[in-house]
Amino acid sequence: MELTVRVPGSCGEVMQGIWQGEPFLVTCPIDRYSTVIVRPGRGRLLGGGEKARRALALGQSYCQCQDLPYDFFLTSDLPQGKGMASSSADICAVLAAVSAVCQKNISEQDIGRLAASIEPTDGVFCHGMAVIQPETGAIWHVFPQVPPLSIAVFDAGGTVDTIAFHHLHPDPIWPSQAPLFLGWQLLKASLTDRYLGLAASLSALANQLWLPKPAFPAFLRAALRHPAVIGVNVAHSGTVAGIFFSRQSCQADRDAVVAALCQQFPQWTYRETVRLQRGGIFAEIR
Repeated sequence: MELTVRVPGSCGEVMQGIWQGEPFLVTCPIDRYSTVIVRPGRGRLLGGGEKARRALALGQSYCQCQDLPYDFFLTSDLPQGKGMASSSADICAVLAAVSAVCQKNISEQDIGRLAASIEPTDGVFCHGMAVIQPETGAIWHVFPQVPPLSIAVFDAGGTVDTIAFHHLHPDPIWPSQAPLFLGWQLLKASLTDRYLGLAASLSALANQLWLPKPAFPAFLRAALRHPAVIGVNVAHSGTVAGIFFSRQSCQADRDAVVAALCQQFPQWTYRETVRLQRGGIFAEIR
């Protein structure tokens, strides 16, 4: 028996901030993954770091199965410290793999709660696009349909340690909740491509007052001048930004936007183009 469990990472968040006194984020799951392959073995976790090891122990405790005749091989497509949910994807993939081999059903709410006990979590494990309280893992809402948009990932450089960042900002103060309110109203009204892009852009601009990124307002304005671009998001506690393209854009349009932004903003590095997709836990047994 070989079990493969995959959980997607993210390109930052569609939105993140404080709403009615509670932190929240809207996930931005993409087609890059943390993957756990389970094979017969001695209960070892091979790959990953301390957070993944804590997830293994938490999963065993939750499932009440301490002695596992399996090894867990963890790999990831996601860079660390960039705001691409690498730790969340690792943690949730390990939790899901343990529950699967223990034949124990684990709900998304329980995965969120367990993951958040390790660090503030993204909701990439939810089947859709989730609105989640990252500090508790409580799932507030899930949009089941996610538009398959292309996203060009740009990186401002450096890394951000999620746990250290949240310790330094235990009570982030936003100067106005108006952009978040407007963005949330747009998403609730209709999850169209344009509304999604506008909500992401509003939240990204608001985040400049919490974690500023180099020349971001100018970067956003330059991106939105191109008809193919419908919005720009950021990793609110990371270093990346995502250029959201309309579904009508062609490859030549997207290449032209990337080339123009690279030339105009050399402090931003183009990484790759990914695709927005629904989140979730994807498992396969061979």
